Amino acid sequence: MNLILISMGVLGVTALVAAILLYFVSQFFKVEEDPRIDLVQAVLPGANCGGCGFAGCRNFAEACVKAGSTEGLACPVGGDPTMDEVKKILTPAAAEEAAPAAQTGDKKGFDPAIAEKIKALATPRAAFPLNIAMAQNK
Repeated sequence: MNLILISMGVLGVTALVAAILLYFVSQFFKVEEDPRIDLVQAVLPGANCGGCGFAGCRNFAEACVKAGSTEGLACPVGGDPTMDEVKKILTPAAAEEAAPAAQTGDKKGFDPAIAEKIKALATPRAAFPLNIAMAQNK
């Protein structure tokens, strides 16, 4: 019985040391990412078809944010309405001037549609939008 308790103690201490070590290593190698990439990806249709010339919608969103504009970039599945939404995300000042109807109170330029997409990203189900859509159709 004593041998089992010693083994459990050694294993517990080893696990604790490994967890602490992994925490500090993860903080050292942490990669900061522009939050607009997630916003642009939420606006895209999520077909991952490659019609835009990129491997998927995530890569297309990264290219849009890196370029800072939608010049020369197009989503053939979403079309012009999708690219207009991407422009609103990339240039918030232009969105305020282009959509004065979206202004509510002191939140100048607030777009409820984009807020809903951000909220959808925060839910765990957002990772599998096609599965949700199929489950809702059943």
